[in-house]
Amino acid sequence: MRLLPLFVILGTFVSSCAKAPVTENGTGGAVGSGGATGKGGATGTGGVTGTGGKIGTGGATSTGGTTSTGGSTVAGSVDCTDTSTYSNLVTSQYGATAITVDNNSNKTYFMQANWWGTPYNSQQEQITGLGFSMTNPPPNNVTSVKDTPMGFPSIFIGTYGTKATKGSNLPKQISSLTSVPTIFSTNADSHGTSNFNATYDVWLTQSSAVVTGGNPGSGGAYLMVWLFKPSDRQPNGSPLASGRFVDGVSGTWTVWNGTSNSLPCISYVSDTPLSSLQFDLNNFIQDAITNKYGSINTNQYLSIIFAGFEVWGGGDGLKVNKFCANVK
Repeated sequence: MRLLPLFVILGTFVSSCAKAPVTENGTGGAVGSGGATGKGGATGTGGVTGTGGKIGTGGATSTGGTTSTGGSTVAGSVDCTDTSTYSNLVTSQYGATAITVDNNSNKTYFMQANWWGTPYNSQQEQITGLGFSMTNPPPNNVTSVKDTPMGFPSIFIGTYGTKATKGSNLPKQISSLTSVPTIFSTNADSHGTSNFNATYDVWLTQSSAVVTGGNPGSGGAYLMVWLFKPSDRQPNGSPLASGRFVDGVSGTWTVWNGTSNSLPCISYVSDTPLSSLQFDLNNFIQDAITNKYGSINTNQYLSIIFAGFEVWGGGDGLKVNKFCANVK
């Protein structure tokens, strides 16, 4: 499988591990018996008929567990309560803007457009709170650069070159992580899934140094969580394991093993298409470590968490309803 190149353009860097197609009642009591007949005396009176026992009540009906809805949202309760009423319009090919958090003045997110490929068609992103909607992606055109999405508009936390969010608690060494509750909600299920995905792109680095280049650097790795696999696309590399359960996360996952920029790239792809997911990202990180996927290890640092759409074509009207992440 051919490796996916990384693009470094106008100070905006994003890696992708994507690749083109290969394509009960109780019983009553016993009835009492009559008394015996007396000798020569008055006839004995019959014994009193015994009363039936009380009918036993059936046990309370057990309620079924919560049902996971396929093709839609896997809901959970996660400690990620960031909210925002920020609004802005990003109109440039590599536009970016910081997003303020209403209920935490010490925290911010970043949204960046990052349309590096062709055909570029003056795509725009309307930011609404901790989400955005896309307009103007070419509806019928697919990128002409084989194996490479035309862009990855996303929201992230962490420090990425000159773009530094506040209050992210990143970078943080994996050995010190306790949990990373996160929410990623989209409208992808209403737009088809042939030429885009909805995914996390998580950068793991060898040290706590700020990422200034276009990849996590030597000793680093990528970990992606795809909410679905597009019908016409696949992650970089090849399937390593299928039907995998990840502790604490609903559903099953196919794990893909590949490389990008000569670095390991592990992609978890939901076997049931999802438009939204609430979970603990650390569960995926620990699963990769336990199963020795790639070279992900406890000495590395969780440095940046991106969430957005990799787009090979179309995508007009795609929307991230909300992304938030809380690193603990």
